[in-house]
Amino acid sequence: MKASKMELIEKIPIKIDRKLVSIPLLEKLILYAVDSSHILLAMKPINELEKKSLSKEDVEVVRVGNEYLIELPKKVYDFHRLDEADYKVMVSEINPKTIEILI
Repeated sequence: MKASKMELIEKIPIKIDRKLVSIPLLEKLILYAVDSSHILLAMKPINELEKKSLSKEDVEVVRVGNEYLIELPKKVYDFHRLDEADYKVMVSEINPKTIEILI
């Protein structure tokens, strides 16, 4: 049996404390790689980013205890060097349905 293309894509989870998010996250979010130091996660498409982002990916969200695990594609994780860099997770005050990852 052949593995689907989606199964072949390696994913690396990052953790987000549930307390940061005021509403429960969906099982899938849209990831926008805005630039080399900024990732945005959204529940719904954002028209401006649909045209301007470096890449767009659907990502899975898994709730484990008091954390959400966001399963980033390895290529996004590697491009932003999240294994080497410190990053900060923030929930947008303007639109609480977005999560920003600043590298």
